[in-house]
Amino acid sequence: MSRLMLSCLMLLAIPAGLLQAQSPKTIPVGKNPESVCRGFDGKLFMTMINDEVPGDGTIVSLEGDTVTVFAKGFNSPKGIVFVGDYLVTADETTLWKVDKDGHATKLAEAKDFPKPIEFLNDVAVAKDGTSVYVSEMSSPQPMFDPNGERKLWDIDGKEAKALPNKGCIYKVTLKGQVTLAVPAGDLSVRFPNGVAVSEVADEEGIFIGDFFAGDIIRYHDGKFVKLASGMRGIDGLTVTKDTFYASSWTQGKVWQVDRKTGEAKVILDGLKTAADFYYDIKNKQLIVPDMVGGTLTFLPIK
Repeated sequence: MSRLMLSCLMLLAIPAGLLQAQSPKTIPVGKNPESVCRGFDGKLFMTMINDEVPGDGTIVSLEGDTVTVFAKGFNSPKGIVFVGDYLVTADETTLWKVDKDGHATKLAEAKDFPKPIEFLNDVAVAKDGTSVYVSEMSSPQPMFDPNGERKLWDIDGKEAKALPNKGCIYKVTLKGQVTLAVPAGDLSVRFPNGVAVSEVADEEGIFIGDFFAGDIIRYHDGKFVKLASGMRGIDGLTVTKDTFYASSWTQGKVWQVDRKTGEAKVILDGLKTAADFYYDIKNKQLIVPDMVGGTLTFLPIK
């Protein structure tokens, strides 16, 4: 028997389910999905920007391939998390909390922030379990070259040097108390999008993915430290003991970064816009919305 025939027989002997489990599954979910998390009863919930018409944004639930509207009336909902028996989502200049019945109330709005805000984006659960971090990206429009599709200005060009430096991170409790967690002004975090805390219980600091530069930054005790780079367009960010996971909205990629070596490996490519994914550790997968593509990909990880 030839080696080729033997290899084919060995492949056939592997259960089909095992083979399928190693490949990403992708399903259509509708217009402009942005962020996803697990929430009530362990179900998946996702923000849908839809047609970007004020008031037409929704939060949907997913069971299998079935998408059902759970809450509505948002403008452009982005990051979403589940904390303290609420879904919390960032929606332009408003932070909402949504109860188990799909009833949404304003957790914080523009007037509650110490400075003017323009573009609330990603949300992460703080380690206290009673509050969230939310990135105030500031207006993203100046970052983009109008002559290209989702094209950022050259990082060393004159346009980049002239960009504003207003992005920051706020902490908001479930009672609506707002405090500044990461100040604006440092050049390493001009346009913060992804925000995360470490999965390691005693590892302190706030981790930030800067959209324009493509860097992962740790902020702690007033200091900004660059930990990884080369991932322009960072949207979603997760921090584990050994690994960073980061997605790129502009490049349609997801990276796995070794925290010890800094080596970055693309583990998903070919999406139009890889948005704010969910780190589903229980099922060993990343669940990645493709905003422009209108899909959700279930990416197995080790």
